[in-house]
Amino acid sequence: MADSSAVSNNENESAGVDFDQVYRGETAAQGLSFERVPWDIGRPQPLLVEFEKAGSITGEVLDAGCGPGDTAIYLAGLGYRVTGLDIAATAIDQASRRAAEQGMSMVFEVADATVLDGYDDQFDTVVSSQLIHCLDPEQRSAHVAALTRVLKPGGRLIQFSANFADGVETFGLYSISEDELRTTFTAPDWSIVGLRAGHMEGTRPPEQLLNQFAQYNFHPEFTDDGLMLMPVWALEARRL
Repeated sequence: MADSSAVSNNENESAGVDFDQVYRGETAAQGLSFERVPWDIGRPQPLLVEFEKAGSITGEVLDAGCGPGDTAIYLAGLGYRVTGLDIAATAIDQASRRAAEQGMSMVFEVADATVLDGYDDQFDTVVSSQLIHCLDPEQRSAHVAALTRVLKPGGRLIQFSANFADGVETFGLYSISEDELRTTFTAPDWSIVGLRAGHMEGTRPPEQLLNQFAQYNFHPEFTDDGLMLMPVWALEARRL
């Protein structure tokens, strides 16, 4: 079981954003609120599906920062044994409910991604979608150390993080450069299998957030069905 003692009620450390409030639709940091969080598109991200079809996901899987659970549920439906963890208890409740609605019995737990106690050497694959860019530099360092502990040697990390221009820091988002990723996921603990630019889909965020993006000269594109395309770095790294 994960040690969730570091997570106090309604207090999340990710860049000052209380993600329990975000998932409840309440006003969170910078006066923003969401009827539906942008990363909740009701299905797995196409980019994640690509990695699964390419054979990059194997064995026992951790979905770190699982949110409402669509990735974990998708992978479990393919036969993987999946554990979903998130710092927001509200997200875990939503994920558990969605799994139950589909008749699936899965493990979803509240846990701090910078700690991940109780899971050492347990997972063959970690999937992490839009988590690490919610952490400040100190938290990112702790998170990567935690990933190193929970992945078995030879295990894979599939990670998607925001690929914005340098200096973008708004509503809990930190842009993480290609150089930082290559420096972070290197020997003696890691070897990068692949790192490329890509996009993730999201529901249209409030105009206030789009205006904040525009201040950083980021003007997202949208699909024909109205989903926002968010530029990301798609990383596949092997635990040495």
